[in-house]
Amino acid sequence: SAASNTYPMMSNQTDFLLFSDEQESVQKRTFTKWINTHLAKRNPPMLVNDLFEDIKDGVMLIALLEVLSGQKLPCEQGRQLKRIHWVANIGTALKFLEGRRIKLVNINSTDIADGRPSIVLGLVWTIILYFQIEELTSNLPQLQPLSSSASSVESVVSSETASPPSKRKVVTKVQGSARKALLKWLQYTAAKQVGIEIKDFGQSWRSGVAFHSVIHAIRPDLVDMEKVRGRSNRENLEEAFAIAEAELGIPRLLDPEDVDVEKPDEKSVMTYVAQFLKYYPDPHHTVTDVPENEVSFSCITVKTEDRLVLRDLKVWAEQFERDIARAQVAETSLQEKYQSYKHFRVQYEVKRKQFELATQSVRKDGKLSLDQAVVKQAWERVTSRMLDWHIHLDKSLPAPLGTIGAWLYRAEAALREEVTVQQAHEETANTIHRKLEQHKDLLKNIDGHKKAFHEIHRTRSVNGVPVPHDQLEDMADRFNFVVSSSELHLLKMEFLELKYRLLSLLVFAESKLKSWIIKYGRRESVELLLQNYISVIENSKFFEQYEVTYQILKRAAEMYAKANGSVEEVENVMKFMSDTTAQWRNLSVEVRSVRSMLEEVIANWDRYSSTVAGLQAWLEDAEKMLNQPEHSKKDFFRHLPHWIQQHTAMNDAGNFLIETCDETISRDLKQQLLLLNGRWRELFMQVKQYARADELDKMRKEYVDGVAHLTAFIDGSNAKFSVPVEVSFHDVKMFVQDLENIKQKLPAMEAQYKAVSRTVQLITKEVSQEEANEMLATLTRLKEQLGKVKEYSSALLYECQRLLSPLEELEKQITHFYESLEKVNEIISILDPEAQPTTVLKQKAQDLVAYQENCKKDVSLIERNSQSILQCVASTEVLKHFHQSTFQKKVTQVQIAFQNMVRKAGEWRKNIEANSRLMKKFEESRAELEKVIQIANCCLKEKGNPEELLRKHSEFFNQLDQRVLNAFLKACDELTDILPEQEQHSLQEAVRKLHRQWKDLQTEAPYHLIHLKIEVQKSKFLVTVEECKAELARQNKVLSREGNERMIKEHMLFFGDKGSYHLCEKRLQRMEELCQKLPVSDPVRGTLESSQRILKDLKSQIDSTYMKLTEHSDTWKGYRSRFSELANWISSTEKELKKIKENVNDTAKYKQCKASVGEIRKHIHKHGENHNWLKSRLVVLTSLCPDLEAKETEDELCKLSSDFKRLLDLLAEIENTLGAVGDCVQYKEEVKSAIEELINNSKEVQAEAEKILDTESLLQAQQLLLHHQQRTRRLRAKRQDVQKQISQAKRLQIEGGLPSTVREDLQKLEGTLENMQQTMEKREEQLQVTINKWEQFERDKETVVKYLNQASSVLERILNFSSLESLSSELDQTKELSKQTEAMAVQAENLVKNSSEIQLGSKNKQSLQHQAKSIQEQVKKMEVTLEEDIKSMEMVKNKWDHFGNNFEALSNWIAEQEKELETLETSSSPLDIQISQIKVINKEIDGKITGISNLEEEAKSFSQFVTSGERAHIKAKLTQVKRYWEELRNRAQRLEGTITGNASAQQKYEESLKQVQQSVSEFEAKLAEPLTSCSSAAATYAALQDCTVSSWPAVPGSEPRETVPQ
Repeated sequence: SAASNTYPMMSNQTDFLLFSDEQESVQKRTFTKWINTHLAKRNPPMLVNDLFEDIKDGVMLIALLEVLSGQKLPCEQGRQLKRIHWVANIGTALKFLEGRRIKLVNINSTDIADGRPSIVLGLVWTIILYFQIEELTSNLPQLQPLSSSASSVESVVSSETASPPSKRKVVTKVQGSARKALLKWLQYTAAKQVGIEIKDFGQSWRSGVAFHSVIHAIRPDLVDMEKVRGRSNRENLEEAFAIAEAELGIPRLLDPEDVDVEKPDEKSVMTYVAQFLKYYPDPHHTVTDVPENEVSFSCITVKTEDRLVLRDLKVWAEQFERDIARAQVAETSLQEKYQSYKHFRVQYEVKRKQFELATQSVRKDGKLSLDQAVVKQAWERVTSRMLDWHIHLDKSLPAPLGTIGAWLYRAEAALREEVTVQQAHEETANTIHRKLEQHKDLLKNIDGHKKAFHEIHRTRSVNGVPVPHDQLEDMADRFNFVVSSSELHLLKMEFLELKYRLLSLLVFAESKLKSWIIKYGRRESVELLLQNYISVIENSKFFEQYEVTYQILKRAAEMYAKANGSVEEVENVMKFMSDTTAQWRNLSVEVRSVRSMLEEVIANWDRYSSTVAGLQAWLEDAEKMLNQPEHSKKDFFRHLPHWIQQHTAMNDAGNFLIETCDETISRDLKQQLLLLNGRWRELFMQVKQYARADELDKMRKEYVDGVAHLTAFIDGSNAKFSVPVEVSFHDVKMFVQDLENIKQKLPAMEAQYKAVSRTVQLITKEVSQEEANEMLATLTRLKEQLGKVKEYSSALLYECQRLLSPLEELEKQITHFYESLEKVNEIISILDPEAQPTTVLKQKAQDLVAYQENCKKDVSLIERNSQSILQCVASTEVLKHFHQSTFQKKVTQVQIAFQNMVRKAGEWRKNIEANSRLMKKFEESRAELEKVIQIANCCLKEKGNPEELLRKHSEFFNQLDQRVLNAFLKACDELTDILPEQEQHSLQEAVRKLHRQWKDLQTEAPYHLIHLKIEVQKSKFLVTVEECKAELARQNKVLSREGNERMIKEHMLFFGDKGSYHLCEKRLQRMEELCQKLPVSDPVRGTLESSQRILKDLKSQIDSTYMKLTEHSDTWKGYRSRFSELANWISSTEKELKKIKENVNDTAKYKQCKASVGEIRKHIHKHGENHNWLKSRLVVLTSLCPDLEAKETEDELCKLSSDFKRLLDLLAEIENTLGAVGDCVQYKEEVKSAIEELINNSKEVQAEAEKILDTESLLQAQQLLLHHQQRTRRLRAKRQDVQKQISQAKRLQIEGGLPSTVREDLQKLEGTLENMQQTMEKREEQLQVTINKWEQFERDKETVVKYLNQASSVLERILNFSSLESLSSELDQTKELSKQTEAMAVQAENLVKNSSEIQLGSKNKQSLQHQAKSIQEQVKKMEVTLEEDIKSMEMVKNKWDHFGNNFEALSNWIAEQEKELETLETSSSPLDIQISQIKVINKEIDGKITGISNLEEEAKSFSQFVTSGERAHIKAKLTQVKRYWEELRNRAQRLEGTITGNASAQQKYEESLKQVQQSVSEFEAKLAEPLTSCSSAAATYAALQDCTVSSWPAVPGSEPRETVPQ
């Protein structure tokens, strides 16, 4: 209703109503008065002076809305509010209005903050229209709506389309807006009774009669309508406004001149007239003649179908299905099959409508009859058969057309798929989201299929194979349908997903609202409700989430409506959006008000509990005090006003709680209040006279405090008046500031004096006359003293201010003098003037003269101004406490300093001329000495070829002469004689330094030359060493290719006494001699040690090479080879014989041992001959080698001979033993056959056990194990029989005298039998253990599989988060699940391990291992998935946190830059500084665009992991901060332009001023020249004319004036 009566309520700003200045000023005055009438009700009251200015900060606007609504709104307050705070306050107000379903179009916070008149007036008019006009007109009975709010969300849930409910239409008997309703009321009440016509709110009110008619309708006794008609417009208007204000209490918002115009402002008149509705006596019987509209509804009835028709349809469907089946299997071509399909398709389409009508339900519950259900099933089978046939025909086409056909079927199915609305909207939205992703994935290949199909359609064939024309055209139509519908389908799915997400938020909000808006309980329960509200609404940012979802839905709805050509569908979408908006506005206001209500309830509980406890305790004490003496009661009840306030607060809080709490608690509170109020009334009637005692004490305290404050001010002021003040600018200025402070405090002291006077007037009525007179005398005394302070401070301030200007000028002159003096001192204090260039000294001398002249002028001015200041101080009486001694002393110091400066400057000039020659001589000798030292130091540090350096440095140091040092010392002595004592010290230090460098040079030079000699010897030594090493390498290389004797001779020749090695030793000896001359600590001595080590290493290499030459000989090769061969054979044969000896008694190895011994016997003869050859050869070789080596070789051969003999003895012993064992072998075979049957039976049992391990199921294995155990028991019985046979064989062995080895074999057989028994028992035990492990494996496998099934949903989830808190929660849950999965991974690993440990058959074991590994892989897959999810979530969380921190930093930076711009706008600094500052700010602002881009990139990097709503929220934040940045940049650029313009204007002004000054100067010079050539009046006039004409054009903008001679 507000939308049709506001300025900015149009959809386009160009349609705003343009007000004339007169209308705008009338509205401004009217609206300002209306606002002030409401702000006067506020505590404390507020006042609007200038509507457009006062509303800018939003504080007044929020205060107005708080008064009108009775609600508390958040508000930024303070003296230093910035524009960002203004916009925030106005935004709060606008959101509050939107929450009240007040439509605001093109009204935004920035326009209000800018004070745009049309926008401000439009906003205020909207508030008036809603809070006054609509509210008052809605009280009329015919304007009452059938329902005060939109229908509940439950109606949304139950609707078939799940659209939000539309707001119920307001049924009114006076149709139209609030304006029409108000006008109707006026026409049917005031106007009709007095017989006038009111058509509008403009011209109808100009005469004032309409205002009187309204007053007459309310109070007929106040108006005489006959007189009204005879008066003028202004008189009627003035009287009507006066009567309404005086008699009815209606504020006077209008003035007569506002209404008595050609076109009165309708909105101003409506604002004023609507107030009369509140005072109309009986608004319930006014509009009685308007008929009501009646709405009739018709019911739609559906005809029921005849059972016979249903039966015929069923028969047709069954026959049609059989026909389709026969046609499908017919062997025909593709063309014929498709023609057949088309024939059936025609019949199918003909019957479709009939079947649909026949299967419509006619029951109230919507269910079908039995016949209808049967027919529907038959039709569905036919439909399915037709669809399958069509798909089969498409797939039968040659590739890729068959693939395209299959894709077409899936795409058509996706486009035809309907949305299944579930009970929970969130589930519906999730289902739609999954389908949407599937459809996007399906339709993403549409371009590729489209291109391929168009090529096939063009050629009418696939790879040369023709395609049926009809079928191809049908596919083309279908393809076009999919292409044209896919985009609209995706838009619809996106819209539906967001639609149901929005509905889920609405349902959730209303369900929570019902749980919060109840009759409350105790404080604890209300606290829990508040915590629940904060958790649900604020912590989860519910309103932001809804707003983001709504904005995204709004864009999706606009895109869907734009793409959809159906008018009905577009209307439904737009209706859903408008209805949802209306519903949310009402609901959000109620939800937002919950917190304030809960907090108010809690606050009242706290206030009630505290006041009740305190009041009860006080009442008990007070009742006891009634029996005490009067003075005790008076003292006790002095605080009675405080307890009156506590009593009132208790009742207010208690009454509030009684109204808001449930019945039980309300009843308890009422009883408690009744008891306490009864006790209070009885007590108060007895003690109410003591209520004012405390008030009198307060007034006494106020009097005493006020007098003390005034006295302290007067005493402090008098003390400052008499304090001694030095005559200086700083002291006088501080004294003036003190006087100004006193002067500023005087009005406050006078006001305090008046307040104390009023307090005394009240006190004197209740105190004695003596005390009253004393107080009045004190006031009289204080008044006189205040007057004296005021008078004396004004006179003293005037004189001090007169004195400030000359003192400041004098301070500047003294400062300038000392600055010039400092420059002079800097020049004459140069310690080394001769070090300066001649031009510099000349310039210094000129500067000295100039500064001396400045000092002289300054001293003259200081003396003259100081005399005038002293005369001024002495001439006035009020400055008698000013001391002049310090001032005079400061002037005297200036004079003394000037005289000292003149004397020192003269001395400086003389000194400069005297020292110049000696200084020059000293500098030349020092330069030469430093040059020599520098060259010597360079020699000491120079690197290069040691021989070259030795030659060059020896020549330099031999020529080094002492004369250079002597010349320098002589020049130094001469200069020392003329230098002042304080400068001699630095000179001597420089001399000592150079002398010390010279001595150091003489000391280091010999050692430096020795070092070079050592380096030369070392380099030669190393070259010789390298030659030796090269020779050794060559000898080692050719050692194996050439004769040894020649190599030995070469070696001895090269490394002999005259060879290279001897040369190395000589050079090393020379280095030792040189090192002896060096100090012990010299690091060069290390060179000698390293060289000695090198020579030692070389010696060891020479010895080693010589040993190799002597050892590398072919003489011993044959001997060594045969010796090694014989030794190896003896060793191996001896080992073999020992092994045979160990097994010789083993009958089982008899044949093997006998064969081995025979083989050894064959080789004995051959190796005996080899042994004899070694003996004879050794005799020959020992004559060629040294005795020691021959001795060693003979010992080795003797040892080998003894080994050979020992081997022959062992072989003979074994052969004897083998002959004895051979006789016993036959008996062993006979005994062994006795247990073969038992072994065979054991193998059968073992085979049976293997079958158990190869069974496929655990149950079969358990059954086979029982059978195996029975077989094992039978085998044990047979083993006992075999044991008896072995016992008989032992007895035969003893009786027959067989060897003991046979007994051992029998014992071994017996042991084998025992081992077999143990093996059987062990196998049986292993089988049982294996079965048990198998059973445990199955149980563990079942546990892990069960966990995998429960946690499998995690693998299918989509990482999509709505907030950072949900991400953190999901991350914690995922980590917890990861821990559980790790435990399961250990269990799965144990499964794999156990599967390999279970001793089953290979096939069965592989099966178990495969199962275990499969489970392990699933667990690992889950682990990997969880780890990837955790990494992804942690990555997203880190990026999200980083994004939030950067976003906050950027926002803070923008706020700081706003403050800097505001500071710069109000800055008084020079324009060039401002320009540099604003350029720096602009540069920083431009540099921040990269920060915004980085923020966008950061948001983009994790946007795929957040919900669409959160993405939109983040995008909105980025858009907002970018807009703030752009506003900041524009503001800075505007400010830069302003400052630059000011600077340009200032520059132009200065240039013009200079031109004017130059012209004036020229004119003055012209006038100053004497005229000597004027000998007559005519000549004088000509000279005057020439002077006038030549001077005027010099002034810019002026023209020369002609002078007429008289």
